[in-house]
Amino acid sequence: MAAAIKLQHQDDLLAKARRRQIFLAACRVLARKSFHQATVKEIALEAGIAAGSIYLYLQSKDEILLLLTESMAGELVEALPEIRAHSNNDPRRELLGIMRATLTVIDRYQEAFAVLNHEIRYLERNSQYRAALKRAIDPYRSALAGALERGKDLGLIRYENLRSVTEALHMLCSGWAMGGSFLAKTDRETYWREIAALVEGRFFVPAATAGGKL
Repeated sequence: MAAAIKLQHQDDLLAKARRRQIFLAACRVLARKSFHQATVKEIALEAGIAAGSIYLYLQSKDEILLLLTESMAGELVEALPEIRAHSNNDPRRELLGIMRATLTVIDRYQEAFAVLNHEIRYLERNSQYRAALKRAIDPYRSALAGALERGKDLGLIRYENLRSVTEALHMLCSGWAMGGSFLAKTDRETYWREIAALVEGRFFVPAATAGGKL
C-alpha cells in the first residue's frame, strides 16, 4: 500500500513537472506567433517532448489555454500568503499587493497573457472548460474581492458594485500586456505607478489646488 502511494506521488510530481514544461514552452511559442498559428506539435518540440506524448497531459489544443490560465493564476495564488502577511491587516495595502503581484505575473508571460486575454471568452462559452476555468480563476478573483469587501466594511474603500470594481482592477493590470506598441517605450514600474495612482485616488488634482476648476 505504501509503495503504491509513493508511486502515485511520483507520477503526480512528474505530471506536474511535465505540465510546467509544456506551459513554459507554450509561452515561448506564443511570443512568436498567435494561438491559431501555433500547433501542438510545435509546442511539444519546444518543450522537448515527443509530439504524441504531449497528449498524455493535454487532451486538445484548447487545453493549452486552460493550462495557461491555471499556471498564471497558480503563481499569483502562491504569492497571496506573503502579500497578506505584509499588509498588516490593511485591505488597501493587500489590494495593492495583489495588483502588483498580478502585474508581475503578466509581465513575466506578457505575450502568452495577451493571447489568453483574447481567447478567454471562447473558454467561458465552452461548457467543456467553463468549470475548470472558474476553478482556476476564482481564488484570484476572491482575493481581490475579499480585500475590497474588508476595506468597505472598515470604511477605507468605496465602490458601488463588487463585481464591476473587481473586474476593473484586473483590467488595469491586464493593460500592461494589451497595450502593445503603444506602451513599447514605457517600463513596467512607470505603468505600475500610474495605475496605483488611479487606485489610491491621486489621479485628479484636488479642486482647491486646481483653482476649483473641474
